[in-house]
This record gives sequence, structure tokens and C-alpha cells, in this order.
Amino acid sequence: MSRARRLLPWLLGCALLGSVGYVLRGWHLEAVSQRPLLAVSFDHLDHRTQPCADCHHNFTDDTGGGPCYHCHKVTPAIAADIEGTFHDFCRDCHVEARLQGGESGPLRSCAGCHP
Repeated sequence: MSRARRLLPWLLGCALLGSVGYVLRGWHLEAVSQRPLLAVSFDHLDHRTQPCADCHHNFTDDTGGGPCYHCHKVTPAIAADIEGTFHDFCRDCHVEARLQGGESGPLRSCAGCHP
């Protein structure tokens, strides 16, 4: 058996272990980087032209009252993507307002919403 044929299983094994390690490292970093939900400074007067039910769906679909995180943070099915969902939801409205030449809320600065 040639030397190359003897090394091939070892090389494939190392590549497989390296790939698994890389994937597991990513999962670990994602879990470690999750942080608690920060308070959001939100002025309802600035949003008075927006239908309340756009954000407060709980009043129209009978899912309860209280702050968003009472459901969105503690329900496993919807907790994983709460931050991305809220960021996308708010940012999309702000971008649209800016494109139409109106006043818009913050687009990038974390401190613009999170005191």
C-alpha cells in the first residue's frame, strides 16, 4: 500500500473532526453572545400615525396584554428571533420614512433606541 493511500483516511478524519469542531464553536459563540433584552426608549407620540395594532397585535388577536417580552422573550418558539424581528420591523419603517423624505427614527445607532 502506498504512503498516500495510508495517509488518506487520516487526512479525511482530520478534516471531518475539524469541520465538526468549527460548527460546534459557532454554536457555542452564538449561545454565549446572547444577552438580556435591553429596554427600548419609544415615544408613542412620534408614532401616532401608525396603527396601534401594527405593534400591539395582542389587543386584536387576544394574546394578552403587557410588554412584548412577556410573551416574545419567554416563549421558546418565538424567543430565538425576537431581537432580529423587532430590529427588522422598526428599521424597515424608519428606512421607508427616510426614503419618503420624512422624519425617521434611528437606523444604526444602538443608543438611539436603547438608553
